Amino acid sequence: MLIFLKKMLYILIILAVNLYICEYISNKLSARVELRRGYSMTRMKSTGFPLVRFLKYLSKDNKLSIWTYFTFLFSFLIWITVPITSNLVLVEMDYSLLTAVAFYIGLIIMLFLDSCSTSYNDIFSEVSKKLLILLSFLVPCLLSIVSVVFINKTLNLKEIVNSQHQYWNIIFQPLGFIILFASSLLQLKLLGISGKNYLSDNIKISREGAGLAKVIERISAYMILFFLIMLLGILYLGGWQNLYFIRGEIMIAVKFYFIYITLMLLDKATSRIDNYKLFARINWGFLLPLSLVNFAVTFGFSIVRNYNLF
Repeated sequence: MLIFLKKMLYILIILAVNLYICEYISNKLSARVELRRGYSMTRMKSTGFPLVRFLKYLSKDNKLSIWTYFTFLFSFLIWITVPITSNLVLVEMDYSLLTAVAFYIGLIIMLFLDSCSTSYNDIFSEVSKKLLILLSFLVPCLLSIVSVVFINKTLNLKEIVNSQHQYWNIIFQPLGFIILFASSLLQLKLLGISGKNYLSDNIKISREGAGLAKVIERISAYMILFFLIMLLGILYLGGWQNLYFIRGEIMIAVKFYFIYITLMLLDKATSRIDNYKLFARINWGFLLPLSLVNFAVTFGFSIVRNYNLF
């Protein structure tokens, strides 16, 4: 029990530190790309910006629904079976990938229910459409994940990482990596972490308060993005595998921030892609066909390989 509590504390600290660092990076990158000074009310190059922003939200009106509490809960439940390192995982199970994806879908559904808990019908309609689009991104993501499962023949995330001790899965599944990366970028845009939030367009926030509920919404958005980045690192980039003399714990952190900063820069570079209906067209017209092709090729390869074994 003590080991479980210690691991849980470590994971919470890692998530909190990453949340603070990523919020700071997002602010600084946005300021540099948009040629503005950025947040300058704190010293040491705005390192206190995330804390000041958090306190600013807490000083405003707090209107929470039961779905807000569930959203906050699912934001951390998603990390129960995701191994951050080889030893840092709360619950080890053979179907950890399946469980993690189930919590990921649950978190999106909680966001949907929380955003719909409003008395304004026009907001309900728009938010419903946008969150259903967010759910639609699951289709190419799941097809890409299943393709990796076919390659590694396991649903255990630790075993998937261990199977990449010689070659990373990105060598065998480059198209799957591109699909999951592009889907992560579109979800980043839709969640509005580095800019405009297309899920709510700030309508609900301005009408019904922007206090603790806004903080929980933003934390949940970051947890979704963190989960997708960790999936990219674990499924395709070898996870915590050592690289020459570099330890695995350092490698997973390097991969995480490299993917995060790349996503943020691409988000700013594609700022004209700012219509959630366009996101849906990209998903159904580009990502889904590519994921189907990748899945069909991987499935066919798996059948041929198993047939040759006999």
